[in-house]
Amino acid sequence: MTPEAANPSHLVRSHLKFPVVGIGASAGGLEAVIRFFEQMPAHSGMAFVVILHLSPEHESSAAEILQRATRMPVRQVSKPMPIEADHVYVIPPGVTLTMNDGHLRVAPGKRIAGAPIAIDVFFRTMAEVHQERAVCIVMSGTGSDGAVGLTSVKEHGGIALAQTPEDAAHDGMPRAAIATGVVDFVLPAVEMPQRLIDIWQSARRIQLPDAEKVGILVSEPEGPVASQEAEKALQDVMSCLRSYTRHDFTHYKRATVLRRIERRLQVNRLTDLPSYRDFLREHPEEGPLLLQDMLISVTNFFRDRDAFEALEREAIPRIIESKQPGEPVRVWVAGCATGEEAYSLSMLLREQADLQSKPVEIQIFATDIDERAISTARKGIYAQGIVEDVTPARLRQFFVKDQDQYRVSTVVREPVLFALHNLLRDPPFSRLDLVCCRNLLIYLDRPAQSHVLEMFRIALRPNGYLFMGTSESTDATANLFTAVDKKNRIFRVNPGLPGGRHMPLISESPSVAASGTSAEPPRGAGRRAVGALGTAELHQRAIEQFSPPSVLINGEHEVLHLSNGVGRFLERGSGEPSNNLLNNVRSDIRIELRTALFKAGQSGRSVETRIVQR
Repeated sequence: MTPEAANPSHLVRSHLKFPVVGIGASAGGLEAVIRFFEQMPAHSGMAFVVILHLSPEHESSAAEILQRATRMPVRQVSKPMPIEADHVYVIPPGVTLTMNDGHLRVAPGKRIAGAPIAIDVFFRTMAEVHQERAVCIVMSGTGSDGAVGLTSVKEHGGIALAQTPEDAAHDGMPRAAIATGVVDFVLPAVEMPQRLIDIWQSARRIQLPDAEKVGILVSEPEGPVASQEAEKALQDVMSCLRSYTRHDFTHYKRATVLRRIERRLQVNRLTDLPSYRDFLREHPEEGPLLLQDMLISVTNFFRDRDAFEALEREAIPRIIESKQPGEPVRVWVAGCATGEEAYSLSMLLREQADLQSKPVEIQIFATDIDERAISTARKGIYAQGIVEDVTPARLRQFFVKDQDQYRVSTVVREPVLFALHNLLRDPPFSRLDLVCCRNLLIYLDRPAQSHVLEMFRIALRPNGYLFMGTSESTDATANLFTAVDKKNRIFRVNPGLPGGRHMPLISESPSVAASGTSAEPPRGAGRRAVGALGTAELHQRAIEQFSPPSVLINGEHEVLHLSNGVGRFLERGSGEPSNNLLNNVRSDIRIELRTALFKAGQSGRSVETRIVQR
C-alpha cells in the first residue's frame, strides 16, 4: 500500500485542465488496450495511464507494443513524472502507480492476500486528485481489480466505463465493474475512444446557471432570457426527478445539484439545462440514473482511517464500558450507502466487547434512501480491493474469501439491520449510543442540517456520541453537542441540555412484541392457509404469549385478525384499499414497524418495541 493510497489527506488536487483516463486490464488484456489506442486520435486533448497486471519477475515490453498502436508518445513510468495531454503512460512491473497533483508517482508494489490491486490503487488516487475530470476504464482481466477504485471515481464526479464482457478475453474484471451498478458505459474496446471524445467535447460546451444563488429553485427567474430559461429548466428537472423517483432534493445544496446534473449532461452529450429537461421528459429511464448520480451511494471500509482510529480509541471503549452484561449497544448509521461503514462499526464493537469480555447485544440500524445500495449492503459481498482498507488481521477474522471477493462473516453481518429511510422525512431511531452520519450533511443546506442534527440529539441517549465526516461540523445547531475530538469529528450530546421530546420508535424495552414475529404462516400463505386451527384460534394462542393489543399477519404482511384496542395504531391510507398492515398503520410508526418485521424475518426471533401512546 502506498502512502498516498493509505492517506488521501496527503493528496493534492490536480491543476490539470484536461481529462486523465486510467485504463486497467490484466496482462492478457493488452490486446483490448491495443484496439482502444488504434481508434484513439493522436490529438484528443486527453492523457492516458495504462495499469496492467504484470509479473515482477520479468521485464515488460507493453510500452513498446502500445507505441506501435498510436502516434502519441508512450512512456513507461519508472520515476515521478508530470502528466501531459496526448501522452500515454504505462505502469512497469513490480510497482504501484499513483497520481498526486499533476504527477505520476511510483512505489514498490505489494500483493495483499495474493490479490492484484494496482488498478484500484491508481483509480482511487486519480479520483481524489483529478475528481470530475477523471475517467476510468476497466478492460479484460480475471478477478475484480478496479471495481472498488471505480466507485471512487464516480463518487468524485468522474466517468466510468467497462468493456463489454463478450468483447473481453477474460470477463471477470468487466463483470465485477458492471456489478457495482455505477458504470456509465459498457462498450466494446473499439467504440470507447469516440465516446470519450464526444463526452469531452460536450463537457467544454456545457452552460449552467450560477451555482452560488441561494436555494435550488428560483420562483421568479431574473436576468437575461437565457438565464431565465436555464432557471426554469432547473425547476422542471427537479420536478421530473421528484415525479419519477418520489424523492425531493429541495434541501440539497444548489452547487451539489448542479454538479450532479452536469455529470448527466456529459454522459448524455448535452450542453445545457433546457436540452437536458427535454431529454429527461422523453426518456423516463434517465430519472433513476439521475437519482443514482444525486445519491452517489458509495463508501469504503474504515473510511478516513485516522477518524476511525480516533473513534476506536475515544468512543467505542466507553460505550462498551457503560453497558451491563446482556444490555444492547444501539447504533444508527444514517446514509449507510453500500454498507461498508456499518460493517466497520460492527467489527469495532465486536472487538471491544471481546476485549472487555462483556457479553453485550450489538444492534446497528443502517439506513439509506437508495434501494440499490441497500440491496448491495445486505449481501455483504465486496470486491478484492477492500484489502486496501481492511487490515490483514480483520480480513482473516471477519471475512470469508470467496474466489476474488470477500464475504462479511456472520458475526459482523448479523447485528446489522439495513432498511430504507429518508433522513429528512422519516422519524429517527431512539435511545442510541452512537449515530454515524458521515459525508451526507455536506450536501444539504443549512436548515436541513439543523433539522438532522436536532433529530440526532433527540435520538441519542444522554452522553451519546455523534460521528461525522471530516468536512462536516455541528455549527448549524449551537450547543447541542460537545466536541470529543474536533479534528476527527467525534462529538457527544451536551449533557447540560434537557431531554428531547418523546418519539415513538424501536427500542429494546420488552413491552410489546412486533406483529408477525411468531405464529406466522409461511411466506405466501393466504387467509385460508393458516391450518386446521383457524385464524381466530391462532390469534388467541398468540395473545396468550404476547400482551394485547396485537395483529396477526401472514408472510406477506396481510392482516388476518385484530385484537381489541389495536385501532388506535391503525390509519387507513388514501388510494386503493389494501389489507397490508404497513399500508394501514399510523405514519409515525410505519418505518419502525417495517424495520421490526424485516429483522424478525431475517433472524427468526421475536423483535420487541416500546409501547406507543397516541
